[in-house]
Amino acid sequence: MGKGTENNRFRRFHFWNWSSVSIFWKCQLVCWVAFALVAIPIKRHLFGSFSGASVSLYRDGMGFLMTFALHEVYRRISFRRIRIAWILAIIVVLSVAGGIFQTFLSRTIEHIPPFDQAKLSDGTITIVVYYYRIGLLFFWSLIYFVLRLIYEGRDTEARLSDTVARHRKTEIQMLRGQIIPHFLFNALNTILSALEDGKKGAPKMLQSLSDYLNYSLIHKNDDFVSLGEECDALMDYIAVKKARLRDDLDFACRIDPDTRMARVPGICLQPLVENAIKYARETSVPPFIIRLHITREESKLLIEVCNTGRWITPEPCRASGGVGLENVRQRLNWLYPGQHTMEVIPEEGWVSVQIRIPCL
Repeated sequence: MGKGTENNRFRRFHFWNWSSVSIFWKCQLVCWVAFALVAIPIKRHLFGSFSGASVSLYRDGMGFLMTFALHEVYRRISFRRIRIAWILAIIVVLSVAGGIFQTFLSRTIEHIPPFDQAKLSDGTITIVVYYYRIGLLFFWSLIYFVLRLIYEGRDTEARLSDTVARHRKTEIQMLRGQIIPHFLFNALNTILSALEDGKKGAPKMLQSLSDYLNYSLIHKNDDFVSLGEECDALMDYIAVKKARLRDDLDFACRIDPDTRMARVPGICLQPLVENAIKYARETSVPPFIIRLHITREESKLLIEVCNTGRWITPEPCRASGGVGLENVRQRLNWLYPGQHTMEVIPEEGWVSVQIRIPCL
């Protein structure tokens, strides 16, 4: 046997795999088979024998084909374009027409052996079966539209969730994009000032800036990075600041070793520390003391940035805490909706920003 023939057989088998069958066909096949099996005892009582009941199964086959035809009509009906009242009217008309057609076809087939065994001689029973078939088509139609409404509602919800997720990712990328130009502008000004003053630290500052930008590019599409990587990148930023402020900047970082593998939003520490340095310089005298503490509180990660100085009440025309704090706040709202806290705690001579996020 050739390899091509084997592959063709495999493809045919895969095509008829039950998992590849649509939801409609699964329900249609299972429900009609179950209905036919349940109806056999009732038909045996009507026809007086199992042979008559077995032959009469062709009526269920007709019902199966009729509901398939109804499905072909119904699937072209849009809930948005046709009112519910019109849909109910269509269901009633088609159910009555289907019942009439099945009854007429059954009376025709009953004259053909061996289908004559399934003949209903009693006219009253024939009328009952006629209305029974109409009711069957009517309730099948109602169930079809109810399930379709549920399915389309879930599909709409899934598409809406996908749209929200895409918007969320775009928003996060945009917010992160705001940080890099802001940081780059400040860093280049620092380096330019160092060059103008003839300081020897300019090459080292350029190297630190290059390393930080490289880190940002590597993780530009990552919502989360390890806390250890984020802290290491932060030290490159501190090196740039330290080269300019020298002894005027007193920075210290204390991070619990078991939190270094925790996942945090990318570029979240740098704007917090930059914000702390900015307001320390505005509201206190050198040395400007900045402390970064990162610990674990049960299932939460506590990130605390403290600086000397005092809290400045935000102006109505600008975001709270400037670009840095507001940017981080918005990203946390997207990434941890209802699962995080961000507090600004003014104390005597100090301002502390505390963030609690899930420890991933």
